[in-house]
This record gives sequence, C-alpha cells and structure tokens, in this order.
Amino acid sequence: MQALNAWLAGHDRGLLLQGPDPDSPHPVLHGIVIAQRPAPGSHVRRWDTITVWLGNEPGPGVREPRRPIPPLGHLHAEISDET
Repeated sequence: MQALNAWLAGHDRGLLLQGPDPDSPHPVLHGIVIAQRPAPGSHVRRWDTITVWLGNEPGPGVREPRRPIPPLGHLHAEISDET
C-alpha cells in the first residue's frame, strides 16, 4: 500500500503511523509500505503507534488477476483473426 494511503487508513481507524526513526526529518508519506510492527491483524489500542518500513518498489507478488486462465489456443486464435 502507498504510504500516504496507509497513513490515512490508519488515522481513520484511530492509529498513528511512524517510520523506524521517529526523529527523521522525512514524513511517512512517500513510498510503499513493505513491513510493519505490530504485525497486521494484531490487537492495538486506539491511537497506538504503528511503525512502518517503506520501500520504493512494489514487493513480490501477483499484480494482476491470473484467473480465469484463457482456454488453450484461445489467444492464438485471436492473433490469427487479426492478420
């Protein structure tokens, strides 16, 4: 998730986000959240602080739906029809 979206989502739920270095001059607004502590799904109190680590590139994982799989030969037939 983009850092700004994570900050807004956390604030809407009564949580505060901070980077691993709370005294850093850079706000937690740019980049992609790659890790957090406490872990997602943990129980926290309202206005507790969530520490997030940011990266510039998306992590590994599927970025587009891969289901349903097209039938075998289906895409080949479309290419043949266009030529």
